[in-house]
Amino acid sequence: MMNIFEHSHPVKISNIRLVIGALLVLSGGLLFLDRYLKTGWLSLAVLPGVALFVYLWGIRLRHANLILAGGLLGGIGAGAAAAFGPGVQPLSQPTQFGFLAIYCGIGWGIVVVTQAAMTLKTAWWGMIPGGILFGLGYCLLFTPLRLVDFVLCLALGTGVPLLAWGLISRLLGLVIPGCLLITIGLGIYMAWQTPNGDNPLVQTGIMLVWFALGWVLITLSGRIIFHRFIWWPLIPGGILAVAGWGLYIGGDPGSALGFISNTGSIGLMIFGLYLLLMRKGIHH
Repeated sequence: MMNIFEHSHPVKISNIRLVIGALLVLSGGLLFLDRYLKTGWLSLAVLPGVALFVYLWGIRLRHANLILAGGLLGGIGAGAAAAFGPGVQPLSQPTQFGFLAIYCGIGWGIVVVTQAAMTLKTAWWGMIPGGILFGLGYCLLFTPLRLVDFVLCLALGTGVPLLAWGLISRLLGLVIPGCLLITIGLGIYMAWQTPNGDNPLVQTGIMLVWFALGWVLITLSGRIIFHRFIWWPLIPGGILAVAGWGLYIGGDPGSALGFISNTGSIGLMIFGLYLLLMRKGIHH
């Protein structure tokens, strides 16, 4: 795991005490003033204001843990303002938690992007908690809150950061779970998004074919990382695809041709990506 404290300048203890003391005095003054003005916004603005100061201070000093603290505090503060701010009509608890989660996820993203822009050693691992929180927040805010919605959002929120981290760091050990989580989440969602829809054989077949596509993505990602294809993932991928097609055909013979055509179209898109990679001259 990357050390987020690399490339940070030391900060004198006396300076830290001075800044913290000034922030506490200013925060306490705003909270005290808001008790009389009763705006509500002054109290909620304290945490984002402090976070912005700490974040900018961290950028000025190129200090990683100040940037981390500023980004995370800013996410919490912005989420609290969106969820509980005055003038906002009363929100349900899932919506309030959704705002908190999605803004905290954005805070993690700001930390990772800032680290990448300022240092050579970047805390890419921060994309994982950021992605999970963002996915959870999106689910709470924009979906009907079914079980399959949570599965899809959390699978994508975990899988996409793992895949991105693996491709950036050229680590196949991160790419494999990333690809599989993405396609498992999509497979479960596509198969069971309508509770009273297809029969269990068809639903299981759909899930297995999507799962098979995850193994194909691993092979494609190997081309990006190692400049060559890794063929072994196509063995479990092929077995899962054949099993999925068999279950789908057994459950719904009339729609089997359309289903196989659709999955074949996805295969053509993946093959197209392969040709694009070849066109750009990715060789040994």
